Amino acid sequence: MFLIDSSAWIEYLRPNGSLTVKEKVRDVLKKEEAVTCGIVIVELLRGTQDKNSYQALAEYLCALPQIPMDESVILRAAEWGFSMDKRLKKIPTTDLFIGASAYNYRAIVLHCDTDFELLDTAFGLRQEKCR
Repeated sequence: MFLIDSSAWIEYLRPNGSLTVKEKVRDVLKKEEAVTCGIVIVELLRGTQDKNSYQALAEYLCALPQIPMDESVILRAAEWGFSMDKRLKKIPTTDLFIGASAYNYRAIVLHCDTDFELLDTAFGLRQEKCR
């Protein structure tokens, strides 16, 4: 199961996005291994260009299985944020929530940025960076 991060979705949806990322996301979707969470949906929908794009993408994303943002996710995200801040490694709150969601539900974060690699090193988050 893969929780596709916004960074990978953006590359996938971008007309001139990375072909490698497009192939990986397409493969995950085809195999029905994709899940999402509320934070990813919010990040993607707020970046749409118009109401029609917004509605189409909302319908598509909300059809995917969603990892709940329950108390265990909230507390893990807070714990990880606290720990990383003490190490002077700032991770965006959104990425903490996404990582904690994936971790708690044994999903692999598919992404195109470095924050999830830091969470892997520090806490054993399963992640795959698209290259």
